[in-house]
Amino acid sequence: APRAAPRAPSIPRGASLPHTTGQASRTVRAMGFGATFEAQAQARPNERANYVRYAAFKEKLLAMAAKGNLRRDSAAREGFARDYQAEVDRLTRFAGSSVESIWMRIDLVHGELPADAKDPKAQKISLYRVQDIEQDIDDLGKEILSFREFMSSNVEAFQHIAQKFDQMLRESGVKAKSPLDASAFSAKRDEVERLVETFLVLLSDLYARARRTKNNKEGGDAVWVPPESFQRKTTKYWVKAEDLLAVKFQIIKHLPLLIFGRKQGGKTEEGGSLSFVSQNEETLRDSQKISSVYYDTEDLQVYHNRLLRHDFASLVRVRWYGERDDSLEFPLFVERKVHREFWTGNKSVKERCPIDQGDLSAALDLGRMPPGLTKDDKSGALLASIQSFLREGGKKQVPMVRTQYMRSAYQEATSNAVRISIDTDLKMVRERGAPRREGDWCRDMAAPLPPCDVVDFPYAVLEVKLQDEPAPWVNELTEGGMLVAVPKFSKFQNGMALLYPSKLRNSPWWFLPDGKGGMTPANFEEMADTRDPYLEKANPAFFGEAKAPAPAGRNPSGAGKLEHVDCTKGSKGLERKRSVGKMVKSLFVATGDGPNEYHIMCMPLSRRSSSAKKQAAEGSDEESSDLTMTPRAKAIVRTRIEPKTFFANERTFLSWLQVSVIVIFMAFSLLDGSTVGGMIGGRKKSVADEEDNHRLHASQISGALLAPIGIAMMGYALYVHRMRSMQILRRDTVRFDDQKGPVIIVCALCFAVTVAYAIGLSSIIAHG
Repeated sequence: APRAAPRAPSIPRGASLPHTTGQASRTVRAMGFGATFEAQAQARPNERANYVRYAAFKEKLLAMAAKGNLRRDSAAREGFARDYQAEVDRLTRFAGSSVESIWMRIDLVHGELPADAKDPKAQKISLYRVQDIEQDIDDLGKEILSFREFMSSNVEAFQHIAQKFDQMLRESGVKAKSPLDASAFSAKRDEVERLVETFLVLLSDLYARARRTKNNKEGGDAVWVPPESFQRKTTKYWVKAEDLLAVKFQIIKHLPLLIFGRKQGGKTEEGGSLSFVSQNEETLRDSQKISSVYYDTEDLQVYHNRLLRHDFASLVRVRWYGERDDSLEFPLFVERKVHREFWTGNKSVKERCPIDQGDLSAALDLGRMPPGLTKDDKSGALLASIQSFLREGGKKQVPMVRTQYMRSAYQEATSNAVRISIDTDLKMVRERGAPRREGDWCRDMAAPLPPCDVVDFPYAVLEVKLQDEPAPWVNELTEGGMLVAVPKFSKFQNGMALLYPSKLRNSPWWFLPDGKGGMTPANFEEMADTRDPYLEKANPAFFGEAKAPAPAGRNPSGAGKLEHVDCTKGSKGLERKRSVGKMVKSLFVATGDGPNEYHIMCMPLSRRSSSAKKQAAEGSDEESSDLTMTPRAKAIVRTRIEPKTFFANERTFLSWLQVSVIVIFMAFSLLDGSTVGGMIGGRKKSVADEEDNHRLHASQISGALLAPIGIAMMGYALYVHRMRSMQILRRDTVRFDDQKGPVIIVCALCFAVTVAYAIGLSSIIAHG
């Protein structure tokens, strides 16, 4: 921007500027945002010229402050406002042209790529060209992510400049005629935010076309049809909002977006032309709103059964898609989830039956069958079973909590082998005692929503569902540092624990002690902190150094903490659980107590350790906090450890110990010479003759070789026992069988037996 005043001389940080108030100087120098903004701009040299010239505006403000008398210098004020507006117009034009460029590049790639292998264009394009196009799509995705960050950073830069200028005017006693206005660029930023979702859908189509062409597969016109039933292994993760778009762009490289009723790949009719700009933006949204209302008893019996994962622990919910209206024909789904223990050989199942909204209250509250359904039908039999379950044990279940979120799914339309879903904008809403419209069955969301009746979940929930072993790209995604694993995470359990704390006997495993006798959900940093307290106590000479997984983004400030306003007064926290005793200190562990609980779904309130109290008393700086485990993360029990696992380890140790004792006593017998010369009852026969002396010598040599081997086996058994105990406590996903120890022991025994055999054979030959 053209400068209205000469550049101010370099002034040391913190020094006073001449001819101006000290307060105005400190205001200008306090622009800490500038260093971060300039670093972002310098990191993108190709885009550097398109960023807001923040440093130039800062120098201009410094020059105005140094010149002083800002009240009378209207020319300087008006010049700064003109330069600011010119900069806004420049970046707005650049943003508009960048959006048009992205549209055209997507359109060109779409026109060149075949829809699938049976498209006539597939015979004319080479594999090398498809690979080049895939690289172009990768570059386009990176450009979209970078452009989105560019827009957000520059909007923030304009806001900072305007705030500092307005603050300087106020401190100088000047009333601005009109504030600096960057609304045009902000509106363009909002447009880009809306278009990013559309770009994501279109790039997913392009990747899908490239994969089908490269792999010579059809399916460009395939539409996904939900299967009646299937079994998949599900793992759940949390994702921060700032990483969400990068995760989505990473997924669409391997799996296309699955939009119900839409053809994957954006295939057009024969001879048709494609204009992305003219497409309805609503049809290109990557997510759909899903709402579910969960039923439970007043004492939360369903919650606690699901929490403890009892066999046949069931759950009933009513689900719908999109916005619910008042019509009696609005489609709903009554679903039942039944958990089965793995030892039964049965799989957990989820069943559902459709029902019209007008028939729901009579079906679930009064136990009546909807018109057209009978108990002989599959859906009717399921509904009858659900009706019986809702009144089981004489306790009636009622709507207790609602979850609503936006879900985007990623899956091939022709395969169910891999499915990834991402739930964003997750809310848990109280249903019990909530206001309802007359004749309605659930909460009226149009009514005012008190803060104590809603929980806003701060992260996205990503689910990976697999039928087979995960592909390498799935492992790269889950281990890349942007996700944190939260196995068995439940929206229902999280909402119930936060909305009805006074009724809880136990909390979910991802709830941690809050230091006040209660439990609160862990944040992202605490779940991502997988450093092992047991490994820190272990002797490195025996256990070496553990390989930590790629760390998810850590924020010492705990940003994104899940908070909930509790309206209940005088409600007690969860009952504190006391450990019966402390674990015996390990031979290879220096100090510290073992864990008190080994149950994944039932977290106790743990007491603060002496080291934690000492650290809290002495205080710790930011550097030391990065080197120690997140305090509450120590209480997380991520996987259940069955007691039989420890007993099996002990049985293995006793088996090794038994063999080593046999070897040692055999060696003692050989050393004593009790096996030579027909010794009976421990009495020695005369060893005066040369033959018996030679045999005694051979026996003692064999015993001398076997004795240290037996002692070594005993020490090895103890070492392996303690090492496996540590691995079990750490829940290591490693091979538990020793690859070297048994081989070394067998070689040592073979050596001792071979030497004893050679000496004995030589004795027989010499005196035979």
